[in-house]
Amino acid sequence: MTCWKTVNISRELGHNRLAILSVLVGILSFSVLYVPFSIIYKGVTIFEPSIYHVMIGLLLIPVLHKLGHAIPILFTDREFYFKWSFKYQYLPMLKIRVRSNLSKRTSILMVLAPSLFLTVPLLFAATVFPTLYPLLLLFTAINIAISVEDWYTLAFFIKAPKKCVVTKTKNNYDILIQP
Repeated sequence: MTCWKTVNISRELGHNRLAILSVLVGILSFSVLYVPFSIIYKGVTIFEPSIYHVMIGLLLIPVLHKLGHAIPILFTDREFYFKWSFKYQYLPMLKIRVRSNLSKRTSILMVLAPSLFLTVPLLFAATVFPTLYPLLLLFTAINIAISVEDWYTLAFFIKAPKKCVVTKTKNNYDILIQP
C-alpha cells in the first residue's frame, strides 16, 4: 500500500485557527438557528432547567459526538474498542480505536455520523418541545462546532481515489492506495 495523503487537521489548519473557526461556526449556527425558532415560538414560555442539567448536557455532547463516530463501524465486521478516561478529573473523554483499515465509504459515513445522528434529532426535539428550544439549539450549535474538524476531514475523504482505504493513527488519517 502506498500513502496517497496524510490528513492531520491540526497541522493543516493549526490548533488555534481550528479552535477559532469552530467557535465562530458554533456562534453563527446558534444565531442562524435561534432567530427563526424565536420568531415561530414567540408566545411560548421558556422552561429554565437547573444548572446541573445544563452542565450534564454540555459534558455529554462531546461524548455522544464520539459515540456517533462508532455507529457506522458497528455495521461492519471491523473490530474496534473504546477507551474511557477523565481529563481534569471530571471531563469524560472517549477514544475509539479501529483495529483495521476502513473503506472510503465507511470512512465518509463515520465522519458524517455525528452530524446526522445528533444534529438532526436535536433540531427535531427543538420543534417538538418548544419550551426547551434555546437549550436544544445550544446543544445543536455545540455539536456543529465540534463537527467542523469532521467536515474538513470529509473534504479529503471525498477527494480520495475510489479504491482506497483509510487508516487512523494517533493524530491523523492515512489514505492508502494500491500501486
